[in-house]
Amino acid sequence: MRASATTLEAEMTPEEAQALDRLLQSAKLSGKHLEIGTAAGGTLKRMMALYPAGSRPKFVVVDTMKYFPDQMGIVARNLQSVGVDAAEVDFRVGDSWSEFQKSENAGEVFDFMLIDASHKLNHVTRDLSWARMLKPGGYLCMHDYAPKFPGVTGAADKFLSRYPNYSREKLAGSLLILKKNAASASSEVTAGDRLAAEIGNFFQQLGGSIRKRLGGKR
Repeated sequence: MRASATTLEAEMTPEEAQALDRLLQSAKLSGKHLEIGTAAGGTLKRMMALYPAGSRPKFVVVDTMKYFPDQMGIVARNLQSVGVDAAEVDFRVGDSWSEFQKSENAGEVFDFMLIDASHKLNHVTRDLSWARMLKPGGYLCMHDYAPKFPGVTGAADKFLSRYPNYSREKLAGSLLILKKNAASASSEVTAGDRLAAEIGNFFQQLGGSIRKRLGGKR
């Protein structure tokens, strides 16, 4: 079981959490906030507590709730520890891609997004599809943007190279903060991008397996 399931803390370093706090406090965003991958709800709790209860924006959480046993119950208790009722949160239990398709069809828009789920290249690429619903002027954050997570860095770097309307605002630890400065000329993350990510993920996984085997023989 992940340590966060018992500590109830965010899976971010103090530097990362403080950078996220400063962003939300200074940006003064009022539209929907999205978190993809919540673990024990430590970061969710921290973000929601930044806003007064009467003027808190709607928070949407997408998670399979299979990260560890009783994940939903643990998240609810974690929120309650700062006086937040879990009923305030729009929990969407399922995989990110399926929930993205529903959200896109519904025409949802968001002011803020935090991607902090699977580190696999194909999964992160699909998570980035949600950026289609991010308002111009909104922020997209990605956790675990670091060399030891090539799936995250690879997906983020390709995304930035393809969509110049996103600017890299800050990297605090492994928390990458992007801003959407204008509407995209084309929908973020195409079917071709997803296919390329599937192929890239296969070779990343294969390379990792080979390195482990070679390391074990030394």
